[in-house]
Amino acid sequence: MKPPSPSEELAERQDLYDADRMRSKLSSRIFGRVLEYHERVGSTNDVILGMAEQAAPHGTVCLADEQSAGRGRRGYGWFSPPGCGIWASVLLRPRLSAARTPPLTLCAAAAAARVLEATAGENVKIKWPNDLLMGGRKVAGILAESRVVSGDDPVIVVGMGINVNHTREQFPDELSASATSLRIESGRSAGREELFLAILASFESAYGQYLANGPASLIAEVDARLAWRGMIVEADSPAGSAGRVTRIDEEGGLVLDRKAGGPLVIRSGSIRLRNHIRP
Repeated sequence: MKPPSPSEELAERQDLYDADRMRSKLSSRIFGRVLEYHERVGSTNDVILGMAEQAAPHGTVCLADEQSAGRGRRGYGWFSPPGCGIWASVLLRPRLSAARTPPLTLCAAAAAARVLEATAGENVKIKWPNDLLMGGRKVAGILAESRVVSGDDPVIVVGMGINVNHTREQFPDELSASATSLRIESGRSAGREELFLAILASFESAYGQYLANGPASLIAEVDARLAWRGMIVEADSPAGSAGRVTRIDEEGGLVLDRKAGGPLVIRSGSIRLRNHIRP
């Protein structure tokens, strides 16, 4: 990868969020029409959950330049420094049955993957259930959390952490082998505002498609991007389960092929390669 040019470095320094400008450029019809922007928060998911308690409408978005306590699945933190990533959460009030909500994570992953691939010009794979990979490394993660607030139907908060303009040197040692960014993979920086607005529009479209037609078409898109297909993985639920990654089923479960016992469908939890290296 060639180093950034002086003009790219200048553009990066000027790549600051402007909430009013973003509101004026929104192409999404609902998502982001209520936009809460903060320079620094603990977690955008927590901000949105608090807003949900105060009756914030469907499609409310929180965006931050930095998170001090960003989090991923299974209690892992998410490295969210200022000036180089997209840290955002969307409030959904879907009125769906509990059985239909898990695929929403994959819905968001598919929506983001479309935009990241178009922006970077590099293939984006989806590691079930919620990570986006470029060049085999994690470029983004999705965290969906469901809560019942103020006696209403459950709300779902979909958080997105997207590594946009990080350099390799910015990642801490423990992430240097597993994390990447659009800039690292493409060799050029990207405008965060434009990328964020495009992802909102893509997610709103995918979400509408999901509500209207069910998850089938989106699941097919996720399956086409499935990472680790043909590789042997271990899952943490049910404990001790392992098999070869084959496909995503129609309800968003990961289907593993086992030498004995037939196919196994994983509905929740995380997977890791058999060599125990956590991606």
